[in-house]
Amino acid sequence: MSSRWVSVIAVTLILAACGGPDTVDEPTATPAPTAAAAVTAPPSTATQNAVPAPELAGTKWNVTNYVLASGAFTNVWKTEITIAFAADGTVSGTTGCNDYQGTWETEGPYDEFESGVPDANDGQVMRLSGLTWTEIACDDEDIMEQEEEHIVMLQQAGRWVIIRGDFHLRNSDGQFLFEAEPLP
Repeated sequence: MSSRWVSVIAVTLILAACGGPDTVDEPTATPAPTAAAAVTAPPSTATQNAVPAPELAGTKWNVTNYVLASGAFTNVWKTEITIAFAADGTVSGTTGCNDYQGTWETEGPYDEFESGVPDANDGQVMRLSGLTWTEIACDDEDIMEQEEEHIVMLQQAGRWVIIRGDFHLRNSDGQFLFEAEPLP
């Protein structure tokens, strides 16, 4: 037997003993995950429900309720808090008596809400950055506190999703931050 055949047989036996493929012709490589898959939750759930993302550019929303720092839910009261997404990548709005602006971008697949129960994979990754805001004193201390909480929530943005026509913003762990209804 030639030394070449002995080498082929030895490699085949080693692969078989190590749990490798039974034949040399069988493919063993798996494709590397894409950058988008690495950003989202496990591919098994993030890609199963992936659909084209709703158009966010050119939309404006009125915040209707949000989570307080204590974790309690509350409704927005005595004022209007808005968020608008421009096609040029800018985000802007009002916090009640002050205005804010910055930039927005989305990334990765959009996982549509469809199970009836929200999960951390719903929606799409979102980043809000470069946020600046005016600092005019509000007439009401409660409104100032409410707008401070809103700015903190904007800085925590991690995912967005449309559920039953309303915009939902979540942090990167999928925890609810606020809900907003569409404005004309």
